[in-house]
Amino acid sequence: MPRLIPIAVLAVCLASRAPAQAPPAAAEVAAPSASPSSNPGAEAESLHHPADYPGAAAFMNLETATVVYPTRSDVDVDVAKASALARARWLEKTFHMRVEVVGDDRITESQRKGNLLILGWGNRVWEADGLTRPFAHGPDGLKFLGLTEADPDFDLLLFHRNPLAWDSFVLFWSRIDPERDRIQPVPRAGSDWAIYRDFYPVRQGMFKPLRTWPPQRDETAEAQRSTAGPARPGRLGRASSEHYDMTFDKGTISDEEAKVILKAREAALQKAVAGLGPLPQGFRIQLGVYADETDKRQHSGVGDPTHAMPWELSIDMVRRYAHSTAPHEEAHVLARSLYGPCYATALCEGLAVAVEGSWHGKALPAYAAMLRAGKNLPQAASLLDEETLRALPDDVAFGASGAFVTWLRTAYGNEAAARVYALPSPSLASVARTLGLKDDALEAAWRGWADAQVGSHKSDLDFQAAEADAKERMKTGDWPGMAEALRRALTVKPGDPQVTFNLASAQMRAGDLAGAATTLKGLLASDLKPEEARFRVFGHYQLGRVYDLLGRREEALREYDAVLSLPDDHGSHSLATERKTTPATKDDLD
Repeated sequence: MPRLIPIAVLAVCLASRAPAQAPPAAAEVAAPSASPSSNPGAEAESLHHPADYPGAAAFMNLETATVVYPTRSDVDVDVAKASALARARWLEKTFHMRVEVVGDDRITESQRKGNLLILGWGNRVWEADGLTRPFAHGPDGLKFLGLTEADPDFDLLLFHRNPLAWDSFVLFWSRIDPERDRIQPVPRAGSDWAIYRDFYPVRQGMFKPLRTWPPQRDETAEAQRSTAGPARPGRLGRASSEHYDMTFDKGTISDEEAKVILKAREAALQKAVAGLGPLPQGFRIQLGVYADETDKRQHSGVGDPTHAMPWELSIDMVRRYAHSTAPHEEAHVLARSLYGPCYATALCEGLAVAVEGSWHGKALPAYAAMLRAGKNLPQAASLLDEETLRALPDDVAFGASGAFVTWLRTAYGNEAAARVYALPSPSLASVARTLGLKDDALEAAWRGWADAQVGSHKSDLDFQAAEADAKERMKTGDWPGMAEALRRALTVKPGDPQVTFNLASAQMRAGDLAGAATTLKGLLASDLKPEEARFRVFGHYQLGRVYDLLGRREEALREYDAVLSLPDDHGSHSLATERKTTPATKDDLD
């Protein structure tokens, strides 16, 4: 969940890797489309905003802002300040704003009259004359301008002009929770206010664009969304297994399919147990399964194919991912129960990827070797800095994070890695201290491990380099060069059927028909695995085309008949039948 994001880089917790795409902006209702006002000093006379008004998302278009955190005695001030600083860096890096951070006990009069991002229910900035608190929140829930929500865990987003200086703006966000802040620093809602349950807007609406305080709700522009659960009302199905309670849409998923899904999830959980440790007593996961990403966004607030909320022991997945046995999300939930909350994406996501053991089909040590050899392996300091990590490509960010945690667990043991995972303020310095190292020693050890992987995986790196060279030469039509690159790949992995087939194709286009025939005969004579049967089918088809180009029609027909004697694979029978009627020509190669 959840990118590490813009928030699009990191989702709440990433989809089980097969491989997935990294997550859209968590709970992003609408992106900014206009500034707060084309003429901020003008009096707003209309009772309604225009259709293109971007709501609270407009705050991100401002040039400057002050983030204010609470400092009351009932607040963990260190956590509140760290959360404010993290949000300031997010605004600076993502939206290029100039941002100050200040406690509510030190805010100046000038800052009060500027653009404010006010954090936390108990923030005392609301006690200033002219900026009275427009809500009441406590154990009994939330009261907000005539609305009442009995659940005290709901959060409130509010956007309005600053009544202390009408040309400035106020954005309030109630949540201070480092575990969730890294995923959703501030919702980018397309409305003036919204009440959230985690990442899902339960209610939202507009204020009348009048210069009055408290604001006035525009009751003609409001929406209350379902709180019944992940499935549409009236179609909610429920099923349970040893460790899961599942809800699903009975209009999409049958009871029998629900049993299959639960079996797959139980298998995924056992993989997580193997990688992390035994389940706590009474451990149960709440599982929501949706038809697709659109359905999931509508009912969970997050459009990623899958995400976890470990603090609630819950996982939400689209149907196709629910059938996978990948343990990514289960690792998030179990790690939270065993080790505590995690406040760094590189550690949270990295541990889940480490439990899976691979990234995009490559074992993590080999993936680290590939990144290091290509000069793309981030420093430990970069991985542990949220905004730097957000800016990295997904494949680098998540693959390197998985490799980093794999290294931690290998070099320092699972117990030390668990302490690092749960650090309250993770950084290069705090991780190094936890491991008994200095900062530069930690960086050196991380690089040294990656360098060792480069040496251990030299043949794989050589193979990847040769394949990459072949792809580049194919783009420019350098067929002899492509063939030479593929021959280098085959010296590393002799007999690789895909490379052998590609080599024959390059030879054909380069005009080396005799060489192509020899290559294809070698492929057909090799001991192919059942999952490689397509190379036998298309090897005969390709050899038939080579014989046609050589003018050896009878031999070509025998190859096409061989295709027809094998199972039809991706239209192979149709292709062979056509070639039996019309011989292949050079034009067919394009």
